[in-house]
Amino acid sequence: MPRKKPSLLTLEPLKTKVDVTLQKSNLAADDGKPRLYGSISRRKVTVRSVIAEMSKHSNLPLSKELMFYVAEELSSRMMEKFKEGYSVELLDFGTIYPTMKGSINQNDTPSVINKHFNVGFTPSKQACAAVKNLEVGKIQNVSVQHCIFSVHDPCPDLKSRNIIFSGRIGEIKGKGIKLGGTTSGLYVVPVTANHAYRSLPDRAQWVPVTNIITNKPSTLLFYAPDLAPGSYMFIIETSLSTGNKPLKHSVVIHSEIVQVEKEQKTE
Repeated sequence: MPRKKPSLLTLEPLKTKVDVTLQKSNLAADDGKPRLYGSISRRKVTVRSVIAEMSKHSNLPLSKELMFYVAEELSSRMMEKFKEGYSVELLDFGTIYPTMKGSINQNDTPSVINKHFNVGFTPSKQACAAVKNLEVGKIQNVSVQHCIFSVHDPCPDLKSRNIIFSGRIGEIKGKGIKLGGTTSGLYVVPVTANHAYRSLPDRAQWVPVTNIITNKPSTLLFYAPDLAPGSYMFIIETSLSTGNKPLKHSVVIHSEIVQVEKEQKTE
């Protein structure tokens, strides 16, 4: 039996292009190279603009003013229900609901627990399906605000990218690496031979490096602790911006894999 030809009236929906911005993640990939994450450039649409579009392209026997009044009333009633602790279905987009955020201690009082209330959202199947209509348009790269370029011995004769010597001065070059603010510190962590870190090692493994000689936005000089030869990762946590202003939350960045070797002795 001959196969049926596809109908000429069957048309695929047009895809919508969105611009994607790539930024460096603070998490290392399996091969130790920088990992990127993407964000979509947002375009905002308001209820007023949607109603204006409806009024322009449809023959609804309703004025823009009446449609906006109904939308405002609907929004007000849904907000009142949300304030009463209800989960609210936002038409075909999903459900918004009250939730709790952060860890709670067993002896916390109700007034302390109240501070953990937050907003949660579960997208609907229709909303998840709608995202499949998007495709990547322009790709933009954003300069990283905080990053480590290299860790090395500052001596010109020994200077080699990502190699330092135990017990000697080490140098970190980067951007926005000055220690300061509410939470900050320089740490070193031994890593396994395969460098398979999908995320930063647990903080319990971070060894503080306390002997800091120079603390600048682009340079840290420190005395390397007595480390056994092997592979390590250096971690910087700072609460300062690249402009040296206090940050509300600390930033954690890490180096590539650094080889620590025994100090070379001259005869």
